[in-house]
Amino acid sequence: MSGRALQVFAERFSEQGGRLRTASGHEAVLNALIEELRSSGGRRVCIATPWDGFGGELLEALKAEFEVIGPRARPREIASCDAGITFPVAAVAETGSILEINFDDSDRLVSSLPPLHLAILKGSSVLERLVDVAPLIREASRRNFAVTLISGPSRTGDIELRLVMGVHGPHSTVVVVEV
Repeated sequence: MSGRALQVFAERFSEQGGRLRTASGHEAVLNALIEELRSSGGRRVCIATPWDGFGGELLEALKAEFEVIGPRARPREIASCDAGITFPVAAVAETGSILEINFDDSDRLVSSLPPLHLAILKGSSVLERLVDVAPLIREASRRNFAVTLISGPSRTGDIELRLVMGVHGPHSTVVVVEV
């Protein structure tokens, strides 16, 4: 990842209604997540299957203040949450999108059912072009999987071409990039 790729990703993601925060190290990422959850007023948080080495730390930090629904929750439990936390495998600067590859339906729903979607992204995984995600998808295809590209909060246009945010999914999407 280049600094330029992160800058382009931030600009494009923001243009599509998403917000980006950067944080240096796990502790700063945790603090940013807790800040976002506090400011949203959310109490119930669901978490997708985390990266290696980050899950236990995240669960412990959140459990002190929030009701946490762990990975592989049932859809009804996920839908009852105020926020969902996911772990995209990459971001694409060219499109301003994050890439989630999920091997479990409940992980996929964490980014689409709660009104607030928080995504934790490793800064080193920001790719310049959409075509650069092909090897990640090819590797995932060895198992049953779902690929989702997310470019900010849910939005739809009505017949009068008015853009409405959050109708069929999250009202806001925040990506916390660990740099």
